[in-house]
Parts: sequence; C-alpha cells; structure tokens
Amino acid sequence: MHFISQTRYNPSIGADDYYYRIKESVRDLTGRVHSYVLLNVGFMTPRLKPGQVRDIAVCLNWLSEHRDEQDLFGDAMSRYDETVRSRACEYWQRMASLGTVDRAQKIIEESRPKAERLVDVDTMEHTDAREVGAEWICLQAIRELEIDRFLEKEGWSEIQINTALAQLITRTVYSPSELKSLDIMRENSAVCELLTGSQEWQPGFHATYEVAPALFGLKDKLEDHLCRRTDSLFNVTNRIALFDLTNFYFEGRKEGSKKARHGRSKEKRKDCKLLVLALCINAAGFIRYSCILAGNTADPDSLPAMVDTLAARCRVPVSPQQRVLVCLDAGIATEDNLVKIKEKGYDYLCVSRSRLKDYELEADAETVKVLDSRRQEISLTRVRHEEGGDYYLEINSPGKQLKEESMNRLFKERFEKELDKARESLTKKGGKKTYEKVIERVGRAIQKYPSISKYYVIDYIRDEKNPKNMGDIQWRIAVPENVDRLSGIYFLRTNRDKLDEKTTWDYYNLIREIECTNRQLKTDLNLRPIYHQKDDRSDAHLFMGLLAYWIVNTIRYRMKVINEKKEMEANKDKKPGEKRKHYPTPYWTEIVRRMSTQKAVTTEAVNALGEKVQVRLCSTPKKQAADIYEMLGYKKMPFWRKIKVCSTQ
Repeated sequence: MHFISQTRYNPSIGADDYYYRIKESVRDLTGRVHSYVLLNVGFMTPRLKPGQVRDIAVCLNWLSEHRDEQDLFGDAMSRYDETVRSRACEYWQRMASLGTVDRAQKIIEESRPKAERLVDVDTMEHTDAREVGAEWICLQAIRELEIDRFLEKEGWSEIQINTALAQLITRTVYSPSELKSLDIMRENSAVCELLTGSQEWQPGFHATYEVAPALFGLKDKLEDHLCRRTDSLFNVTNRIALFDLTNFYFEGRKEGSKKARHGRSKEKRKDCKLLVLALCINAAGFIRYSCILAGNTADPDSLPAMVDTLAARCRVPVSPQQRVLVCLDAGIATEDNLVKIKEKGYDYLCVSRSRLKDYELEADAETVKVLDSRRQEISLTRVRHEEGGDYYLEINSPGKQLKEESMNRLFKERFEKELDKARESLTKKGGKKTYEKVIERVGRAIQKYPSISKYYVIDYIRDEKNPKNMGDIQWRIAVPENVDRLSGIYFLRTNRDKLDEKTTWDYYNLIREIECTNRQLKTDLNLRPIYHQKDDRSDAHLFMGLLAYWIVNTIRYRMKVINEKKEMEANKDKKPGEKRKHYPTPYWTEIVRRMSTQKAVTTEAVNALGEKVQVRLCSTPKKQAADIYEMLGYKKMPFWRKIKVCSTQ
C-alpha cells in the first residue's frame, strides 16, 4: 500500500491543499499487474509531514500482513508516534468497513482459473491421438437402432453392454479379429472413451471373446427387434423380399466341423471348405432373414426355411395387391420352390431356369426400352401366356448377346483344343488310346463346356486292327436355325399379373441390393476368410458381421435417401437426352476414410502455476465428414473440451 496525492482546492482553508488516496498494486497469478484505490483519505487536517505519511503506509502494510494476529501493533509499532499509529488504525478500520483490505487476495483468486489455462508453449505436447469420427456415427446409429436398450432389457449389465458395443463398433469400423480389436481399442480408437467418458476403461480379454457368442445366442430376438426398429425409423413396407445365397471360405482343415464342407465356391476357392449364408433383405437393404448353412447346401434347398420363417414372423396380407413379392435368382427358382412360395401366400419374380424356345409375343405387346446397370439399352416385351399360368417377360439385351458371342468363341476354342489333344494322344507314345478311356476324356470336356459342346456332333471311330482302341475322333458343328434368334435373350417369370414391363424390370433389378450386401459383408466388413475352428464360433463370427452390416446399412440408407432427393431436385428440369447429375452414395470403406479425419487428442503443458494441465479435444470435422454428419442428422462433436489439472510441480 502507498499514498498518492493530488493538489485540489480545500474549502476549509480556502486554498489549494494535498488530497490523499491509499493505493495498492498487486500482480495476479497470470503475471498481470492490477493497481486500484483502497481508500479516498481526503485532506489531512492538521497537515502531516511527508515522513509521517510514509510511516502510515508502512503501518498499514504491516497490519495487512499480520491481520490474523491478536496483538495488532505490539512492539513492532512502538517506534512510531501516536499520530501515525492512530491514523493507521483509523484508515485500516475504514478500509475494513468498505471491504477493500481483501481486494488483493480476491484478485489473485479470480485469476487462478485463467492461470490454470495459461500455459507455456515450449512445454506443450500432443499425446494419445485417436480415431473418433467413424466410431461416433456408429455409436449414434446403434442408439438409433436401440441395441443398447435391447441388451438392457435382456438383463445385461452396463459393463457387458459397453463391452459388446465397443466390440461391435470396432468390428464395424476396422473389421479386425477379437485379439486385434483389443489392440485397436487400446491404441488407436476412442470407442471406449465415447461409451464411458473415461480414457482408462478397456474391456477385458475374456469378455471381448465372449461378446460374439453371447449376441449369437440372442440372434432371433435381436433380428426381430432390428426389423421392427428399422421399419419404424424408415417407414419400410417390406412389400419386396430379395433372397440369395453367398458363401465364405475357411483357412485351415476344419476336420471336426459339421458345417464346413466343400461346395460350389462363388469366389472359385475349390481348395477351401465353405459356409453358406442365406439372406433375405427388403428393398431398402435391411435384413429380414438370415441363416448359416453347411457349405455343401444346394441353392434350392435353402429357400423353404426362409419362406417358413418369414411367414411365421410376418402376417401374410389377404389382399393380392399387398402381398410380398419374393425376388430370387434362377439357381433357387426350382418348380418346387415356386410352388412353396405360392402356397405360403407370396408372389415371386425370378429369371426363368429354362429358356423358352417356342413362344409368341402378345399381339398388342409394346416393346419397352430401358437402360441396364451399364447404361446399355435393352428391350422388354411381354410373352403370350396360358390362362392361369405364369407371366413371362422377354429381355433382349444386345450387350448380353455380344458377351455370349464372345464367350462362345472362347469356349469354342477351348473345347476344340481339348478335342485336338484327345485326337493327338491317339498317335503319341504313352497317350490314351483305349476306346472307353478316350470317350471318358472327351466326356469331361463336354461337361466342362456344356454351353458350346451341345452344338457339336462327335464321331468315335474304332481302330480296325485293334477294336479295343480308338482309331480317330471326328467332329462337326450343327447349329440350330433359331440359335441366333435366342442369342442375348432371357426371360423373367412371375405369378403376379398386375405388373407392367418397366415395373417388372425395376423390381427384379432390386436383386442388385443383395449383391451389394454380399459385397459389403465380404469386402468392406472383411468377413472372409474364417479362421475359427468351432462351428459355434464361426456362426458367431458371421452374425457379428451381420450386426455390423445393420449399422452400416442404417447409415448408408439415410445418405441414399438424401442423395436421391438431391438427384430428383437437380434433374427435374432436365430434358430427355441431357446429361443428368448423379449423387452416388459412397461405400462403407470410403465413409470410414472421410470420417477418419476427425480425431480426439490430448494436449499436455505446464501452466502459469507450475501445474501440468491436460486438455482433451475433439477436432472439428473436415467438410466431407461434416457433410456426412449433416446428411445423417447426427451430432458432429462427441465432446468439445475436457480440462484436467494433473499435478503440482
């Protein structure tokens, strides 16, 4: 404390005099200096000497430092005269009544929060940077699907739910094994922090391995819940059901497995045992039925169980206009399966297993021109049908015709090469010459190239000298007259009579949705190969992938709806022939890449108080990630800022 003075007119003496104030300066915790007036003393009457004024200031400072002592003055103030001591006491009491004596302490305390955040840049370190963007949208999708609430109703504890969701989100974003997922949660991903708010919590080793089997134990209940939830969220009618099969191959022998079998691999992995996954999805891409079957299950054998399950889960509408239309591939559409579908009250649409040969187009049939997935023009024409029979639609595809012709040329060259080899072996030393063996060899070539071998007439000539041997092989091509007419033509078959040509074609092309689903399961979600040795673990692995697909499709379907609206709005004024704008929905791997630009990072530094301060920040999403958040209607930031003072140095 110190005195400052200013010359003013003093009315009591009728002349200029010194007007005094008591002032104090203090440096707060941030280093900022604050100067302020504690007391307006006024004119001192009688006037004091300058030395006395300085002594009063000394006494006031001593009182401030020893305010908590009972004997305020004691011997320390005895050396000052009575005037100095009395004035010091007077001014102190006045400041105490005004509450200004503690002003310095208040200023210091008020500066403490700011001082805690005022850090030395040279001590700043960035640590524990983790991925947060893709995990955050997955968690919001999970809460939208109410998977956490479902598990809670099933009696799961909070720790069990957090463990399951952490594993599920990690599986969706990174597609790792159980062991690898623990490393990702520990080192790379902020998924545990998003679930619990704590950076320290991590799921246990054994608990992580038990998540997939535990969820698989709730498969039917969980699928029913997700079906009802997605129907409610997106107002899905489920008027169209798309059914198809795919398979996943194993690494390893799987000798003790009852399901892993050699079968027809869609990925040409004849060397590996397989599992078959039967899926039925709606037009929006959401799963309505799933079943894991043995690897040698024939395509037609998988459909009856699907139809029975759907009929049990969903009430079949009585009105023909409201009946579900099942779209399936030709490999599944046997006559028995089509009868089964019809008996359960469903309609069907499929590619005809047999190519019609003798048929007539309807007399008043119009040829409708549409574009296929490759933007190539094809023709649709209704075929005359018998009363009470199925309806057929002729599909004439020039692109398919060119492909067939190209494949036929290639198969022709390969088949004739096999015949040439069989003929040459008749004259080679050690070659196959026995009549039966040669016929067997040619028969294998015929089975290998059935589409082209059917046009060949092959003559087998025995050796005159040794009738047990083959003397020569001769062949000629006998192509039917109508083969060119049927080139590039196939037929769609349905029992629903109220579909026009364009609608029939559009409905069938929805089968591409299930092809997209299979691609995402295998490629984006990396469900194959399978390394598990036990059947229950393999089934749980695939079901975990299906749950991940539910999350992915929830996100992508929202984006798809928005993009379709944008396309419609952008192209509403376009004239025929003008280039149209397209807004494709990115695949999951691309979505993850865009969202990976958002991170959570910890910044450590020493503040003005000498304390180590930790600040946990979530980065602002870049434009592409922000666009995804906006399309989904999700929150952009899981958290803004977390500040923690760690210790005092």
